Amino acid sequence: SSNRRKHHHHHHHVIRSVAPNPTRLSLTEGYKAAGLGKFGQSGSLCVSSIITAAVKSVNVKKAGYSGLMLPPLEDSGLASMAMETYRIQDLLLYSAVCGVGLDTVPIPGDTPKEKIAALYMDCSALAHRLDKPLTARLFPVLGKKAGEMTEFNSPHMCNGKIFSVD
Repeated sequence: SSNRRKHHHHHHHVIRSVAPNPTRLSLTEGYKAAGLGKFGQSGSLCVSSIITAAVKSVNVKKAGYSGLMLPPLEDSGLASMAMETYRIQDLLLYSAVCGVGLDTVPIPGDTPKEKIAALYMDCSALAHRLDKPLTARLFPVLGKKAGEMTEFNSPHMCNGKIFSVD
């Protein structure tokens, strides 16, 4: 038999993120509470930057993603304001101060591949210039045009307007 002791190490890591949930209060309420108007209006970039800085300042070991996420199909407020107070280019702009690029963004199913490629190139250029990883989870919705509503049947997603890809 061995006299070695077993050592148990407990690692406490926290996922530091502000991520929406379809059944909870919308992130857009926080933007509105800042007193600068609705999400997508002037001041939204600044509020996004402040939220991201606050999340990253929490002094704990991080696990996984850390930052602010703005996925339109996972937040009821973002879903309802899509194509009204903000567009796909605004989400790309906010990703400069957030942690994620374009996340759960519905686009028309007939969007030309060249336009999708150009959007990926914009995201890639921003990621390269800022030296940070950015993603682009685009959801082409067959049979739907920009401005029409999605019709997903999932407890993890909200239905919202489909973004135009200009």
